[in-house]
Amino acid sequence: MHVAFSHQNFPAQFGAFGAYLASIGWRVTFFTGAVGATPPPGCQMVHMTPHRDPSQTTHRFAASMEKAMINAQAFANAAIAVRRQGATPDVVVGHSGWGSGTFAKSVWPESKFVAYAEWFYRFPPVDDTGESAAASPEDGRAHALTRNTPTLLDLAQADLAFCPTRFQADQFPVQLRDRLHILHDGVNAARIVPDRGSRRGVAGLPLPDDAEIVTYATRGMEPHRGFPEFLRAVAQLQTTRPRLHVVIGGEDRVAYGRRLPAGDSWKRRMLAELDLDLSRVHFTGLMPWSQYLAVLQSSHVHVYLTVPFVLSWSLIEAMSTGCSLVVSDTAPVREALDDGVSADMVDHTNIPELVAAIARQLDDRARALALGDAARQAVLRRYDQRWIWPARADLLERLVHG
Repeated sequence: MHVAFSHQNFPAQFGAFGAYLASIGWRVTFFTGAVGATPPPGCQMVHMTPHRDPSQTTHRFAASMEKAMINAQAFANAAIAVRRQGATPDVVVGHSGWGSGTFAKSVWPESKFVAYAEWFYRFPPVDDTGESAAASPEDGRAHALTRNTPTLLDLAQADLAFCPTRFQADQFPVQLRDRLHILHDGVNAARIVPDRGSRRGVAGLPLPDDAEIVTYATRGMEPHRGFPEFLRAVAQLQTTRPRLHVVIGGEDRVAYGRRLPAGDSWKRRMLAELDLDLSRVHFTGLMPWSQYLAVLQSSHVHVYLTVPFVLSWSLIEAMSTGCSLVVSDTAPVREALDDGVSADMVDHTNIPELVAAIARQLDDRARALALGDAARQAVLRRYDQRWIWPARADLLERLVHG
């Protein structure tokens, strides 16, 4: 089997799975727009180079489509060069919405095409945080429709489509949902394991031995992931818990939602709003993987907050380490966890409720540890790569060979 993955980034959703396929004897090629990316052992990497940037004069409803078509052309040019060397993959897996694999069948019409369909935009947005920039409902609906065009092009020609969660699949129109095979990317539950009480090198921080450690991890610090609400809760907790130390992993940027003016950030805004003891709030930035894992393993309470949106890998990883979890009571989270069984779910916009849930887990350690154990078991049942990857490989092989 020869499989080609196409994604603007790397390793993203495909890197680890592709490395697994190579380890069991498949030929694996990665097409990526990421500069300087290194392929896993046994894999080939092909760089996709767009020939130009999108035009500033393109109609705003067509801007995302133009960008996707430029990416699609970059993939096609790179794929044609690979084809000239005699390579025809059995199956091409493309990250939909960005044009990454849209022209796969234009280059290799005999190959199977698999769309990785991650998100479908709606209006009003299901992930609305009150920041919608739509001038009117008509404008919002029209913009959402056109933003979906690259994904719809992929689904129109796909032989198979993957979607990571039921919640994400439910955002697609009813007539398309039956085409989506729901299967999460999976986490390495054999490596991401509990190691309670080790307190080994918590991000290199000089935390006291009796510290109550609350952790939070995010790509960007924004309302989509409840960052403002989390810091407001921390400010209240600090007034009554002198041993509380908070470790925040992630970048000071907006990954999802409305961008802020240059020089502004939600971190800046919250530090200006709140009277925090910053000697007990530790911003680590991006961490090496081993350090990030040590933070999760050392956590007494891990807080994951989100509006209804794509479920973060960081939540599944925290579950895999057996973290005691306080999480948002939203649909994607309810798909992964059970309230009062494997996590405490809260309305994260209700700061007193969020504060009380964190304090309860810090005070009742036996209950908190039981929640963490149940979260770990949920990962083994639902998100463990040890069964997900063979299942996904089997689907691809059956797609090609029948």
